[in-house]
Amino acid sequence: MHKVALILLLALPGATYGQSFEANNSPAPSFSSSIPTSTGSAMANNPPMGQVSYGGREAPVGSLTESFVYVFNDAQYGHNRSLMGWSVVPEVNLVKHFGFEGDFASLYVKSIYPGQSRFLMAAGPRYTFAPRSHVTPFLFAESGEMRLSTQYKIARDWNPVVKGGFGIEYRVTRSWALTLVPGEYLGQYQDDGSWNHSFTTRVGITFNALNGRSPSAY
Repeated sequence: MHKVALILLLALPGATYGQSFEANNSPAPSFSSSIPTSTGSAMANNPPMGQVSYGGREAPVGSLTESFVYVFNDAQYGHNRSLMGWSVVPEVNLVKHFGFEGDFASLYVKSIYPGQSRFLMAAGPRYTFAPRSHVTPFLFAESGEMRLSTQYKIARDWNPVVKGGFGIEYRVTRSWALTLVPGEYLGQYQDDGSWNHSFTTRVGITFNALNGRSPSAY
């Protein structure tokens, strides 16, 4: 009996030490975070880099305008030299308000004999006041050359020209608009060293080139 009690007394410290060792070396409990991350909402509210929000509308990166042109000029040589024709104006927006446009116009005169036709090529800067608005006023200035040709004659005459005026673009949809240029000055330098001054008006359709993003509906 004394021997059994002695054995239990010697075994008790070892058992106590084993339990203490297991408690100290057990893995720490893991707690899963229940706090939601804001990454998803941040990505939803902030588009990826390079995709700019335009508040529901896009500023075109470029446009192409096809217009009917009327040139009023009754002061040249005492005759009515008013012209009519068509023009094509490609334009690219370099920054938010400033762009660069070209102007190609084919005009003709039928009020005099023999008939006369003119082909104009010009280019210059354009300033757009509200590029993302439905109604977009703009100013422009151009310089270039005009070719004059007369019916039944082979000779062709090239004269320098300057142009400038203002216009209004009304965006019907994201891709096309109606364009009116109610006031445009056209100055033509003639062979005798004088300038011929004309007043031009244009009305046409503009096709806008967008940057491929999908803004909200108007």
